[in-house]
Amino acid sequence: MELEKLDLKNHLIKMGMPILQEIVGRDELEAISKITNKSINETMIAELIVKSSGADLFSDKLLRGYVIHFLPNSYKSYLEFNNSNKTLNISQEKKLIDRAWNRKFHSHFRLIEIFGLTNDYLPEEVDEEINTIILDASKEEAQKNLLLNLFKKIFLFIKSLFTTKQKEKYGLLDFQIRIKEQLLNFIENKKLKTIVHMPTGSGKTKTTIASLFDFNSKSEFLKNNFLIWLAHSDELCDQAKDAFENLWRSYGSYEIALIRLKNQTIDEIKQHQGGIIICTYSKLHRMRVNNDNARILEYIRSKTKFIVSDEAHMVPAETFKDSIEFITKLDYTFLIGLSATPGGYYADQTEELSNYFLKNKITITDDENKILVDDEPINYLQSINVLSKIKTYQIKTDFNFEFTTEEKVKILSSFDEGLSSELRIKMGEDIERNICIYGELSKLYENNLSTIVFACSLKHTKLLHKICILSGMEVAKIDDRTSSQNRKNIVKKFKEKEIKIIFNYGVLSTGFDAPGTDSILIARPTTSPIIYSQMLGRGLRGTAFGGKPECLLIDVKDNLIGLPDEKSCFTLFDNYYIK
Repeated sequence: MELEKLDLKNHLIKMGMPILQEIVGRDELEAISKITNKSINETMIAELIVKSSGADLFSDKLLRGYVIHFLPNSYKSYLEFNNSNKTLNISQEKKLIDRAWNRKFHSHFRLIEIFGLTNDYLPEEVDEEINTIILDASKEEAQKNLLLNLFKKIFLFIKSLFTTKQKEKYGLLDFQIRIKEQLLNFIENKKLKTIVHMPTGSGKTKTTIASLFDFNSKSEFLKNNFLIWLAHSDELCDQAKDAFENLWRSYGSYEIALIRLKNQTIDEIKQHQGGIIICTYSKLHRMRVNNDNARILEYIRSKTKFIVSDEAHMVPAETFKDSIEFITKLDYTFLIGLSATPGGYYADQTEELSNYFLKNKITITDDENKILVDDEPINYLQSINVLSKIKTYQIKTDFNFEFTTEEKVKILSSFDEGLSSELRIKMGEDIERNICIYGELSKLYENNLSTIVFACSLKHTKLLHKICILSGMEVAKIDDRTSSQNRKNIVKKFKEKEIKIIFNYGVLSTGFDAPGTDSILIARPTTSPIIYSQMLGRGLRGTAFGGKPECLLIDVKDNLIGLPDEKSCFTLFDNYYIK
């Protein structure tokens, strides 16, 4: 390009304070100023936008519009025509702004080029579109892909000739191998319902998948039958999919269908005679009650050999139980439940759950193969450095909220997130509450502790992120719009302590690999042990799994009037904490 590269920060400063305030939001800037006790000027706002936006810089229509509008005419012409000597009228400029995102990729790339930015400013969707164009560029390229697939099949076949039957082939630890051997014994003895209990952080997903792959290595049931993996959230489904892919990539001896069940047609499903199907409980329920999916469900149920139910305490709920029993042919279909039940929470449901799984239970055993009960599994796993020991304390805020009777019933009966999004947004906007959180983050940052923060909402994530940026902290945020490449970059910098704090809402509770995490700050209230255990799990990896011997947990404690303390997630996991 003949045009000189522009400095993005200076470009934003030239827009002036009113425009910058409009871009960020006057209310948000006022809140940030109160929390940090700082007077905010144009330079600070410009720096804030540059550091906090990433790919959002050119995906937010308001910001994108101003960035383009304030460009010199030659640069706008370059964006539109790839020629700086042409001119744009107002109508053409408006069209340019509207097209600059998602529909006209060349404009997006040229903006990146004009400001000399990195690929971190590219959204994942653009990368996918480019990849599609490249892959479909010519018939010759398509032929190359077919050849590569052929080589892959040959490689898998050759590898199968050398695949050992050693226990350690899945990279399991001794206690996981003992679990696997118990589960295989149950399957071989036709125990059709079994529950596997492994505490949060002990690798129940990997252990179960390894067990099923071992069984498949003898029976090859996955060639002509389905294994259905059920989880309560999309995040957990994605995590399971990654685990299946990673293990099969290392130890599978033929190509396998791995179906993330969403909106496929019956013809798409019927392409596969067997394989792995991963879906949420709610998706299975909707398919059962929706006649449009009857053919898909009938085909799946006719070929299902195993169902694995993650967070198995959900199964006795009538909605999910009906769906599972509909899809299974219980006279010969195996149902394996997975549970990481925290101490005491499901005491009133234990008998029901046990009866549903025909009292067949697999749990942690010690080095002498002695069954461990109550606190013993956690103590044992901490003693062999599988789990880290958790130091913990609470930050008490002055936030008060009293629930109605109806709200309390809904919350305490919910398996998932019982608190309304409206309440969580309100908490995230509370100035005094955020001052408490900001004070704690400042201390953690000064002490050089790598910290993951679970915010109340996406909006709260962005607010805390901006507050810390304006305070000179090296921080980052990850949300569902963060591209996979940018996410990898952030995690890499986090591991290397170039970034000390990562803010998120929901997306880092599962499938996040940063074993060097020093501390976790849970600013998101929840009554769900599932969600809480997922958040806590980011700090549970001990030295045996590449983590640390100890992790600091800070829980933000609010006065939520009407929720009994004994149901508080903070106390449910006491067994993990250093007394």
